[in-house]
Amino acid sequence: MTSTSARPGTLVESAGYMRSNDALKWKDIELYMVKHPEDPTCRTLLMRATHRLNKGKRNKGVPPVYTYTERNDNLGLCVIQDILEYAFLDNAFASERIKEPRDIWLYTDVPAHRLSTPIHFKKSVQDIPIFRRAVRDSEGKWTTHPTLPYQYDRAREYEVSTSRSAGFKTLGSLYKYRKGAASNLRHLDEHSRNIIMGHKRSATFAYYVQVQDDTQSAFMETPARESLLKLATNAGLTRDASVPQELSDQRKQELEKDLDLIKLKRKRDMIRAEVIALYHQLHKGRGTELHTEFKKAQNKVISARKKLHKAAKEEQHQDFFENVGNHIIEGNYQAKPVTFEPDTSQVVPERKALADLEFKNRDVDKVNDAELVEDRIRSLEMRLALHRLEVPRALQKRIRFDEPLSKSSQDTIPLKSESGLECPVCLGRSDIHPKAKKYTYARKDTLQRHFKTHQLRQKFPNGRICDYPGCEVVLYSLPTYKFHQNKVHNIWL
Repeated sequence: MTSTSARPGTLVESAGYMRSNDALKWKDIELYMVKHPEDPTCRTLLMRATHRLNKGKRNKGVPPVYTYTERNDNLGLCVIQDILEYAFLDNAFASERIKEPRDIWLYTDVPAHRLSTPIHFKKSVQDIPIFRRAVRDSEGKWTTHPTLPYQYDRAREYEVSTSRSAGFKTLGSLYKYRKGAASNLRHLDEHSRNIIMGHKRSATFAYYVQVQDDTQSAFMETPARESLLKLATNAGLTRDASVPQELSDQRKQELEKDLDLIKLKRKRDMIRAEVIALYHQLHKGRGTELHTEFKKAQNKVISARKKLHKAAKEEQHQDFFENVGNHIIEGNYQAKPVTFEPDTSQVVPERKALADLEFKNRDVDKVNDAELVEDRIRSLEMRLALHRLEVPRALQKRIRFDEPLSKSSQDTIPLKSESGLECPVCLGRSDIHPKAKKYTYARKDTLQRHFKTHQLRQKFPNGRICDYPGCEVVLYSLPTYKFHQNKVHNIWL
């Protein structure tokens, strides 16, 4: 969007065309290794993307085609790098020789009689969307759906959440990237702007841009202060990463005193008491009308609580930016300047290393081509490795990655668990971070709730090898699986 001013609905499934299963697809991408016009001995990647789904012209007429080139100053902002990553994850390359990132540069030398070597994609993936939604598999693990496209509504939610986490005053929407791109197209002629922006009338462009000219300097006949003008229209002007992200425990307790929420909780508790009175245990009443009524009442409580928390977060966010200036001034007056040190203890180290590599903001003219290629290859390798390195959502705020693994965690896992509070399924997974794999839960009930998220079936018709490392016992049902974990591995599920 920032490179082409494209609307979100051009790239992902538009909210106005739900279930159309239409978004940017592999057939819309052309990838080439080309000889650099200014230096024929230098090879560089070039990509062309066809935007079929522009507003008002979806799959009609001649769609615009945008060209992307390598961005080696900041690999994290290189669109080609993203497409290469997705192509490897989808196994989309038509050539059987391209299996690893380094293969792209090993086998794409351009013949003397050509200017480029096309890098084709398989015919079987041509109609598959590039950006696809996340779903849970049969065991509760998050994975990418093989065919269904990413939805605009979900992308918008994540964008708002990301903007809040980054500390922006105005959260905005995905359209802010389109508007940001538009502000840099002012110098183009009217016809070119309309083609790029997808506008029918030039007057529409006026809604996308702010006043970005130094009218004060123009009147005073002095040189324009362009850097200050750019800052004034940049969202970073008011950005503050120290803005509170979560509600305090005290504030959460105050919200629990909301009268409407209290009424809903009282009704839920009354129905719960009736179920227990009739069936002695809550789970024994499943399938009955009374238990269904209890679940509905419980869902209403959860929904009401979420709404209260959301409203409180928005109020907290607004109050922070309305008073942050006074807070800074007061701190300076008392000779206690405001400081902020971000907490990165829960950021996966591999992600930090990738960010350090991809956001160097360097002058590529001062870096030799061999180093640029090696950085690009290493970036792809790290991305693919990180994609296979999962941290369960429930553990993302519990694990501190700034603390080294204990020696006991690095050693071979004993056949009988010492604590009995590890998850056997996680211990047996190879696609999970070592710290998450060997995480020790605080209580048995917490472990049991986590174990349920794996959604193991009651019966294993083909048998299931025990997930605990070093154990080769084949089990055929969930009860025997749990019994085995208890008796052999000292884990009570």
